[in-house]
Amino acid sequence: MQYTWRATPDSVHFYLSFYDVSRLMELHRTASRLTYLVRGENSEVLLKDTVQVAEQAGAGNKEGVWMDITVPKAIVESPNILHFKLWQRFAGEASVHSDFKIDLQPGMLGKTALLVNAGTGKPLIQSYITTSDSLVLENPDTTATMQVFYFSTEFSPALPPMSQRPELQPKTIQPLDSLTIAPQDTITFEKEGLYLLWAGTPYAKGLLVEPWSYPMVTMAKEMLQPLIYLTTSVEREKLFKASDPKKAVDDFWLSVAGEKQLARELIRTYYGRVEHANKLYTSHKPGWTTDRGMIYMIYGPPSDISRVANTETWIYRESDMQPYTKFVFTKKQNNFTENHYELIRRREYEESWYSAVAKWRAGITDM
Repeated sequence: MQYTWRATPDSVHFYLSFYDVSRLMELHRTASRLTYLVRGENSEVLLKDTVQVAEQAGAGNKEGVWMDITVPKAIVESPNILHFKLWQRFAGEASVHSDFKIDLQPGMLGKTALLVNAGTGKPLIQSYITTSDSLVLENPDTTATMQVFYFSTEFSPALPPMSQRPELQPKTIQPLDSLTIAPQDTITFEKEGLYLLWAGTPYAKGLLVEPWSYPMVTMAKEMLQPLIYLTTSVEREKLFKASDPKKAVDDFWLSVAGEKQLARELIRTYYGRVEHANKLYTSHKPGWTTDRGMIYMIYGPPSDISRVANTETWIYRESDMQPYTKFVFTKKQNNFTENHYELIRRREYEESWYSAVAKWRAGITDM
């Protein structure tokens, strides 16, 4: 789940988007209702309601579901927590649900503005846009401007899950530029990089600006970068020094597949996962470079995901293609995003990792 919000004189409106990480449940077809409640101190229920997905126009597309709910302003305070259950209905009466939560904070009440897509009018929920996107700052308070800082920085792709190298400590980065945006202004971010919106407020939010095709990767140079997870250092050096990046990408996959049809299938599967990782796991850096993005690309969609407190656990059930594997990610403090999770790395992953990579290198895609 990803979300944004805006406060009005008597309530707070939450705009929610849900995606199915497993890509098996056809969320846009199966999602039936959203039940939610607000619990206060000592688990007291302060609010309880249900919203039917079908009642919300344009609630879904082929990948996800978008919804909005309203919470009275009086209960948007700590330590209150907004809990969600998104229900999916299958053949017959079978139903399953996924759980989510939002910690309600008094700082939320100060955010009366909302960034919306200039073309569709839909709220900007995800943490990325492209250089070709246009946004409008909506705010009933015409005197309230939005301060924006611009950062130009590069972040390294995730280390393998068994790596024992110390994690690079986050650098203190300084803004290179700033701008002020007034209500009803239409904005296009022409420079790629990381932006901090509403800088200096409790609801400051990071926004990653990528090339026009993001979250897809279509340019040859972009297709080279995610191969870091499948190649040796010698292979990478050769790939990145190639005078013709497109030919280098094609040659790599053809050498893996042995014939063109399988090469096309491998490319479609691998870069499809890159795209999905970008949609789901973009934080202060592209989704494919994050720990969850790396695991998703190499192992595929997990069989099960569980969330407890600030921990997210992915389970890959035992199959003919791979043994039972469990990955645990912990949420980390980040000034730009709430979507930053780090993998708890273990030496024991080495055999599993190299086995999964070897399957890719053998042209096996049904993982």
